Amino acid sequence: LIVHPDHFRKGIAQKLLSFIEGQFDTMTITVATGSKNSPAVTLYKKNGFRITKEVQVNQQLSLTYFEKKI
Repeated sequence: LIVHPDHFRKGIAQKLLSFIEGQFDTMTITVATGSKNSPAVTLYKKNGFRITKEVQVNQQLSLTYFEKKI
């Protein structure tokens, strides 16, 4: 999910995530975000995603992977 910075903190990411989750009866959703992207990490944790792994891409970037079974 990507939300334009002009529209941060308006609940758009939450609405997009809820819409996606509502489209399927049974499945697993896997997402990844920059480990330092606090708003995204908070969004996924708040919505029941669990961290499955972290990958160090280079010295400046690590990615955190999340998973949620619906």
